[in-house]
Amino acid sequence: MKNLRPFQIALLVGFGVVAIVAVFILANYQSQQSQEDLLYGDRVEIWGTLEANIFNDLFISIRQTDRAFNVVNYREINEADFDDVLVNAIAEGRSPDMIVLASDKLVKHRNKLLAIPYENFPERDFRDLYVDGAEIFTMIDGVYAVPFAVDPLIMYWNRDLFASGGLAQPPTTWETVVNAVVPSVTVRTDARDIITSGLAFGEYRNVYRAKDILLMLAIQSGSQLVYETERNYEIALNNQIGEVTGSPLESSVRFFTDFSNVNNALYSWNRIQPLDSQAFIAGDLALYFGRASEVQSIADRNPNLNFDTAMVPQGGSATARRTYGTFYGFAFPQASANVTGAYNAAQTISNFDNANALTTALNMGPARRDIVSAGSGNAFRVTALQSSLIAKSWLDPEPVASDNIFKQMIEDLVSNRVRIGVAVNDAINRLVLEY
Repeated sequence: MKNLRPFQIALLVGFGVVAIVAVFILANYQSQQSQEDLLYGDRVEIWGTLEANIFNDLFISIRQTDRAFNVVNYREINEADFDDVLVNAIAEGRSPDMIVLASDKLVKHRNKLLAIPYENFPERDFRDLYVDGAEIFTMIDGVYAVPFAVDPLIMYWNRDLFASGGLAQPPTTWETVVNAVVPSVTVRTDARDIITSGLAFGEYRNVYRAKDILLMLAIQSGSQLVYETERNYEIALNNQIGEVTGSPLESSVRFFTDFSNVNNALYSWNRIQPLDSQAFIAGDLALYFGRASEVQSIADRNPNLNFDTAMVPQGGSATARRTYGTFYGFAFPQASANVTGAYNAAQTISNFDNANALTTALNMGPARRDIVSAGSGNAFRVTALQSSLIAKSWLDPEPVASDNIFKQMIEDLVSNRVRIGVAVNDAINRLVLEY
C-alpha cells in the first residue's frame, strides 16, 4: 500500500469521527425512542359507558404530539350491560387495563380494583389537586381512581315562564322557590289539575333525577351519608354531621313530597304528569333539576326553548353551599395486564389541557381545582365549574337497588301507607342489606 498523504489521513480520521458520533446519536435516539414507546406498554384498553366519539376525538389530538399514545384505545359499553361485561371479561382472562369508574359504582366494583397506596399518591397531593367531592375515591387503603370529571346536579330554568310570572332571576334559596317561584308560575284549574308547574318534586317515577335530588337535599340538610369504617360501611343518611341533632333524610323527604300533596299550598306535581325532563323541554315546567351533562340534549330536543342554567338553591341560613354530583375517574382492575401503562395513560388524559377538553366536550365539570379556577367564557360551563366545587357524592351500594329502595320510600309515603319516620327507617334498613 502506498503511503497515505496527510490530507488523506485527515479525511479518514474525519470520517471516523463522524461515524462514531453518528453511532452515538443513533443509539441515544433509539434509547429515547424506546423509552417513549414503552411509556404505555404494548396496549392500553379502556372501557367505559361515556361517549366513545368524545374520547376518540381527544385521543386523536393527544397522538399528534404523543406518538406512543397510539396504543391507547377506548371502548364504549352500554351502561345497562357494563357490569356484566366487565365481570365476564375478568373471569375469562381478558380484563381491560383501565375503566371509567362512576362514583356510584365504587362500592360494587371495589373488590375488583387496585388501590393506589398513599405512599405513591399522598392524600395531601390528592386534596390539593382535586375538588372536595373527588375524595369519594379515597378509601382507607388507598386511592381507587384518578378523578377527571364530575357531573353535578344543577338547576335549569325557563326564562319565558319566569318572565310571565313576573320573576327576573332564578332562585338562589329554597325559600324563594317556595314563596315566589311555585306560587307565581304554577297554574291549576279549579279542579286542582296542573296546567303549568313551577317545580316537579313529590313523585318518584316521573322525576328523572329523583334520587339525586333527595341526596342533594339530604347533603344540604347536613347528612353524614355513608362512610367507611375499619370493618364495613356505616349508613348515616339520617344522621346529622357534628353535634347538631336532626333527621336530615327525613326532613328532606318531607320537603320533597310536600309538592305532590294536593292539600298543600305548594301542590305543583303529581303522578299523572309526564316525566319532568319532558315537561321542561315542552315548556310546561319552570324549574328542572338535572345533571350538567344534559344541557346539550335539552337544547337539541327543543331549539326554541328559552332556558338557562344556575346552581341549585340552598337553605336561606346555609353557611356552606352543596349539591349532589356523580364523579368519574380512571380505575385499574386487579386483572389488568398493563397497570403501569394504564396509569401513565390516565395521567396523560387527566392533565390540565386534556381534562379540560374532555370535560368540556362531555358538558361536565372538571375534578381538577386548577381547571375550575381558570374559569370559562361559556355561561353554561360556568355553572358546571361552580357546581363542581360544591358537589358531593355518596358510597352507593348498588345504583339499581338503591334506586328501587328510594322509590319505594317515596311511594309508600305519598300513598299514605306509612308515616315518614317508618318509610325512612325502612329504606335505611334495606340499604344496610345491600352493603
